[in-house]
Order: sequence, then C-alpha cells, then structure tokens
Amino acid sequence: MVVIDSVSRYVDGVLAKESIEEESFSKENLLEYPQYTRPEEFHGKKVPEVLLSRTP
Repeated sequence: MVVIDSVSRYVDGVLAKESIEEESFSKENLLEYPQYTRPEEFHGKKVPEVLLSRTP
C-alpha cells in the first residue's frame, strides 16, 4: 500500500495540487506539525518536560 500510494502521487489527477502543498513532509522538512501536551498539570501531577518542549 505504501508503494502504491507513493507511486500514484506522480500520476496527474490522483491528488489535488492543494493537497500536495499541505502535506506535512513538504513543508520545510517537517514530518508533522508540532505536538504539545496540554495541560501542563493533570490531576495534580506535572507532565514530563520532554513532552512540553518543541524539540523532538
């Protein structure tokens, strides 16, 4: 399925141009939009700092 998806993206008309431009891997080498854990405190416990940082 991965190969079919990858190859079919090169066929004209399979994907809308807007869809390709909005793909997360096509924007400045990002694989995904930043994910953050919120809230920083839950049930009286702090979320680990690594889950709150911007760096992977």
